[in-house]
Amino acid sequence: MAKAYEISVWKPHVGKRADFMKNWDEIAKIFKEIGVSDIKILEGVAGKDVGHIVIIQTFKNLTDNGKINDAIGENAKVKAWMKKHAKDDFATMISHDLYADA
Repeated sequence: MAKAYEISVWKPHVGKRADFMKNWDEIAKIFKEIGVSDIKILEGVAGKDVGHIVIIQTFKNLTDNGKINDAIGENAKVKAWMKKHAKDDFATMISHDLYADA
């Protein structure tokens, strides 16, 4: 089966990039505990995503993606993290898409 990739593009608010990165570091650790295979965080340096943060989450396959996303929604650590960070406003999501190997 083909690997699956969730790719999110974020535009950090002025002066909030470090806060956004700290938050993603925290939640990425939890996501990996739940089963996300890998998480890459890239900084856009040319083209349409200059200044944006691109986050690529890798999953074993599309089925794994669905199961893990369901588990994330029910996870106590994720719920606690979301409650703690409910008022955070460090970035705007530009896009969030799901891809599979061709």
